[in-house]
Amino acid sequence: MQLKSIDNMNLTIQEIYTSVACNRTPEIADWNNEGIICYGATNAVVIYNTNLKGTNPIKVFSHHKSKVNSVKWLRKPDGSCTELLSCSADKTAAIWRNVDGIWKVTSVLTGHTDGVGCVNGLYTKDDDLLVFTGSIDSTIRVWERKDGTTNHKQTISLNSGLCLTLCPHLLGGQPVLFCALDDHKIHVFAGEEFHKVHSLVGHEDWVRGLDVMDFDSNTILLASASQDTYIRLWRIQLHVEQPTVGIKVEQKVFQACGTEWAVKLEAVLAGHEGWVYGVQWNPSVNTDGTITPVHRLLSSSLDKTLIVWAPDETGAWVERVRVGEVGGNGLGFYGSRFGPGGGSFLGHGYNGSFHIWELNKETRQWEPRVVCGGHFGRVEDIAWAPAKYLISVSADQTTRLHAPWTRPDGLAEWHELARPQVHGYDLAAIAPISSRTFASAAEEKVIRVFDAPSNFAHNYQAIVGQPLGGEDAGAEGASVPSLGLSNKAVFAGDVADDDGYFVPVKLTEPPTEETLMQNTLWPERHKLYGHGYEVFALAAAPDGGLLASACKANVAEHAALRLWDTQNWQQIQTLVSHQLTVTQLSFSPDSQHLLSVSRDRRWTLYSRQQGSNSFEQVACTDKTNGVHTRIIWCCAWTHDSKMFGTGSREGKVCLWTKSAPTSTSLGSHALASTLELPKESVTALAFAPVIHNLAAVGLDSGVIKFYTFGKEWTLLKELDHSAAHHLTVRRLAFKQDENALLLGSGGADHIVRVYGVSVS
Repeated sequence: MQLKSIDNMNLTIQEIYTSVACNRTPEIADWNNEGIICYGATNAVVIYNTNLKGTNPIKVFSHHKSKVNSVKWLRKPDGSCTELLSCSADKTAAIWRNVDGIWKVTSVLTGHTDGVGCVNGLYTKDDDLLVFTGSIDSTIRVWERKDGTTNHKQTISLNSGLCLTLCPHLLGGQPVLFCALDDHKIHVFAGEEFHKVHSLVGHEDWVRGLDVMDFDSNTILLASASQDTYIRLWRIQLHVEQPTVGIKVEQKVFQACGTEWAVKLEAVLAGHEGWVYGVQWNPSVNTDGTITPVHRLLSSSLDKTLIVWAPDETGAWVERVRVGEVGGNGLGFYGSRFGPGGGSFLGHGYNGSFHIWELNKETRQWEPRVVCGGHFGRVEDIAWAPAKYLISVSADQTTRLHAPWTRPDGLAEWHELARPQVHGYDLAAIAPISSRTFASAAEEKVIRVFDAPSNFAHNYQAIVGQPLGGEDAGAEGASVPSLGLSNKAVFAGDVADDDGYFVPVKLTEPPTEETLMQNTLWPERHKLYGHGYEVFALAAAPDGGLLASACKANVAEHAALRLWDTQNWQQIQTLVSHQLTVTQLSFSPDSQHLLSVSRDRRWTLYSRQQGSNSFEQVACTDKTNGVHTRIIWCCAWTHDSKMFGTGSREGKVCLWTKSAPTSTSLGSHALASTLELPKESVTALAFAPVIHNLAAVGLDSGVIKFYTFGKEWTLLKELDHSAAHHLTVRRLAFKQDENALLLGSGGADHIVRVYGVSVS
């Protein structure tokens, strides 16, 4: 393929794929009647359009400076949603509005002195709005928007109490607020200036979920979910004195909005065996736009199940649907929401994943469906395999494989296709050796090598539409022994035992979260020993013959690189140069050179000795010629193996090239040019393989910048925190795929992205 230069040309960047899990808090996700899910991912608000097919359904919007704790749709009386609320540990909440397809913050609610844990809102008229925020500072703040202007209306002091969840509603046409505190009670606030009018007592542990439904014009039903494993239904209606006939249900009377209201316990639902974190009534939208309450209640629990409750013919509340019991899902579900029309529902769990079940109208069974997901910890490394997939590792202790699904309509849609490794340590580095083999490193001294099982190879071809390539390793799948960290190979004909679980599945579409967790592991083939501390960096030679590794170090002995022969997995060489941890390793595209950069602010270049797999040091920087004054975080080679770049904490990207030999430690290499980004820290660097003077630079701030380079560096494009990352860019990697140039990126904000890069 002919190489292209892009001087004086325009660069177009298209978001092809975004992968990120939701935060692990109870009220972090919401689903509206238009089929759009909003959720919090690290510090960002994510909009996930479940209606989009064949394109990236996820858009990330960065605003908050700290972890997002809750995201809620603001529902108008007809059920439509044009605004949403978010709150964060950065002590603020925000009102968002959709402006020409872009979600923008229209009001920032500031005033709390500590993180805001819960938020909810209520329309009082067409555009008039009340927003309630509960904070760790033991207050609830009330905000009022009138005529487009939002002001702080009131602060409700909870003394030393903690607001766990809150739910506003209109009672008799006037707003009331139901608030669950850490005293196990649900407190009711009402009036022009909200004051406490009643407390609902009965739960024996924290109440974590509340939802209200209009039963008729004078009656509402309040559902409360608690860590005591029970759900309580409270009927609140206009108080009317009635003569006592037979058994009378106990009811309490309270004054609110100038009217007497009676509250009684309607039912106690006992079906969960763990803490119940979420409840939601099923709102149903009629053809005329009005909403009819359907008497169905969805609940989610840490017992790994979701339950749909409904009254039977006698009026008793019974369990109608139970789904879940997800294998490997460590701590069950934090929350759940009904989808449009109640024909589907989702749960989100401890590992940040979404699980969506949809009602099959023919079989009347609830079936899991394909859904987006991603890492729930820092993405530490990504790499492209020779086949058409991207592989990533994270501090969430998983390795994930991302590839395009060729849909029946011919459109390509990226998804997570496998979770080859679920580990007991935070993962740090990944190096694909071939289409079927990769090595990974975690916070341990061992390097582990994995081979693709035959079940994955068959499914990959069926989903992607291309063969995986390479030779079949023989194993059908893998399982993890109960007390082990190694994936054990499972062969055809093996009987599943108590020590592991694997069932081969034939897939023609991406796997569901349940399948990913249980049936997509790769067998571990080798363990490589030799490092004295936790392995931190890996790199595989493009020809697949060598693997280089380095571990955390504070002396030269431990900072040594180790080279492994991938044919027999024997260590063939130890290369000593650096004094401190090597932060990244990179082989040249022709596999003839190996570059290492380190915390000691130096880089070292090794070259292959002719006719062998042995490398010798040919150049390095020292105190006399080192340009970098801070840690060198990243390095990369140009397409022709003639130049390489290094990026460091002080915001410099240096380009090094071959030159006339000198008597210094640089040997026959010299500094060609320098890009300086003051007040920035360069953490990731990649050079395009086809467009030979295009570089992508990732920053500690999360921004990705694209440059042409030579004697001068020229900025072509910059991706901001919403389009790139809002925390550190950990790794960038280009891949030439048929006629498309792809860029993969992974960040400390848990996000993995794939961009399409084109020149016009």
